[in-house]
Amino acid sequence: MTHSKKLLMQGWRFIHHSYALVAQAHCVALSRRRDVEVRFEALPYRWRSWTPSREILDADDESILDAIAGPDPTFAPDATVRFECDFSAPPSGRKFVFHTPEFGVLRPVVTRGLGSAADVPDSVHVLTPSRWAAMAYQRFGFGEERIHVVPHGVEPRLFHPDEAARVAMRQALGIQDRFVFLHIGGMTGNKGIDVLLRGFARTLETAPDATLVLKGFDDLYASDGLLRHALDALPASDRAAVTDRMLYFGDRRPARWMADLLRAADCYVAPYLAEGFNLPVLEAAACGLPLICTGGGPTDEFTDPEFAWRIRSRRVGVRVYAGQVGEGLQPDQEHLNELMRRAAGERDRLRPLGAKAARYAGRFTWDRMTERLVGELFG
Repeated sequence: MTHSKKLLMQGWRFIHHSYALVAQAHCVALSRRRDVEVRFEALPYRWRSWTPSREILDADDESILDAIAGPDPTFAPDATVRFECDFSAPPSGRKFVFHTPEFGVLRPVVTRGLGSAADVPDSVHVLTPSRWAAMAYQRFGFGEERIHVVPHGVEPRLFHPDEAARVAMRQALGIQDRFVFLHIGGMTGNKGIDVLLRGFARTLETAPDATLVLKGFDDLYASDGLLRHALDALPASDRAAVTDRMLYFGDRRPARWMADLLRAADCYVAPYLAEGFNLPVLEAAACGLPLICTGGGPTDEFTDPEFAWRIRSRRVGVRVYAGQVGEGLQPDQEHLNELMRRAAGERDRLRPLGAKAARYAGRFTWDRMTERLVGELFG
């Protein structure tokens, strides 16, 4: 096989951090192409507590990742994609640094003493998944020609509507007859978990059979502790009502289980303050879920108001680091309450909206997004 382009991917594998999931998905899609030779260089995990595990991805995809060789001294890539902030010049070709600055600014841990983009070698570009995240690079002084926006994607073999799988998962979780809201994420402050819990408490007043399912990542973010902190901030009566109607999973689960969890829900809710993209929203849409998301942020870029109800929001300053203020979105609590109550009260209407969501998400397959990536890297 003759490859016309050489690509080095530098990142993490076999862990469910979003950067690893993106790197792995692009590698699997690239394996289906004949024009790019891919090598993968594994970077150290960010924390010692992080450990690799199998079955996060489909077994066939993990076999593909295992088979990708590392770089040898003779490998001179035309492009390098690094899923970590390192703005040093590459030995050959161009480097594309992947990062998702949620709050519109680059923190000192990212810039590492650089004053502006003028201090970054010309051969170094940046790669990010949304125009929202790209704002941080514009503010740092990168020109548009060095900012490359490539949205994330979904793997349609895994993430698609499946009524039989939906019924089976709802039975397994004991939620057959309930209206189910779902949220997946680290439970970190930018996800708006406090806003979500308050909204769910108000929803239970008119929809007492509703259930909130939360999927965190305890090993990466200590999500269970963050969730407990958010619950403790609720009034005692709200806390009792919410915990009685809430299911939480914080352990590692394989991709097929995650897809079935998405299918089991009736509505996906993401009242975030700041996101670089928010991949679970796209995966939820692909599985046929209507959405409730903060309006004005990156999810506007890959959803449509017809199936994604947008929470009114206002831009606010957010202290990101000592002396550094970024920008976020404050979702309107009352509007979220209204949308959640509306969703729980209009179950029959939501299913057709979910079908529209699945069709729309078909525009964002990993094969299509990797095609865009190749165009940015070698165009």
